[in-house]
Amino acid sequence: MNWKKFFIAFVAAFIFIFLWGWIHNGVLLKDIYAQTQSLWRPRAETMSLFHWIILGQAGLALVFVMIYGSGFAGGGVAAGIKLGIMLELLAISMRFMIYATQPLPAELLVLWSIGGFIEMIVTGAIVGAIYKPAAAQTS
Repeated sequence: MNWKKFFIAFVAAFIFIFLWGWIHNGVLLKDIYAQTQSLWRPRAETMSLFHWIILGQAGLALVFVMIYGSGFAGGGVAAGIKLGIMLELLAISMRFMIYATQPLPAELLVLWSIGGFIEMIVTGAIVGAIYKPAAAQTS
């Protein structure tokens, strides 16, 4: 494993996941969260626990890069996108179970899933570009 590429891919993936999380949840879904306020912690409490969000995003980036590096690394951007799609399909499957057990609006789950596809596809492209196969040597 190329640890330098691994670390750079992790940092790049984390930065994107953090920024996308803010754009998607903090800006694009702001109104739907306001309409469902009774389902969420108060803003002050959420902000006091923000380090858990950062830890979760870092974990997501780390595991994405670990999986990519363990079996997808030779495939470049296309392999990263493929991994991203597969991981988001896994997340959507989990959202089906959440929908059955928690009173979340279906619209929110659909919007989370659309945002999740964007997040995982772009993360895959970023990681795949960093882990791109080395150029063939010619003599």
